[in-house]
Amino acid sequence: MNIDIDLFVDLNTEDDTGLHWTFLDEARDPSVIVAGRYVIVGAGDVAAVAQIVDVGSDGVVHVRPLPGPVSANVHLLGHQGVA
Repeated sequence: MNIDIDLFVDLNTEDDTGLHWTFLDEARDPSVIVAGRYVIVGAGDVAAVAQIVDVGSDGVVHVRPLPGPVSANVHLLGHQGVA
């Protein structure tokens, strides 16, 4: 299974909110990074489906990854992310 990462996120990082975060400029297509939407996040060989929690005016994006592999959550994606 080929997985296209929508938003590059180091899933080992959390900020003081307890959420994983990154910057909007790390998105493959920033227009799909909208609060409430599910996208594929990760880096390297690590990927997960995550919900965008918020996008700050400073470009910081908080995400909430879902448990399980991408294949178990692919039905939540609103676009073609897995081939």
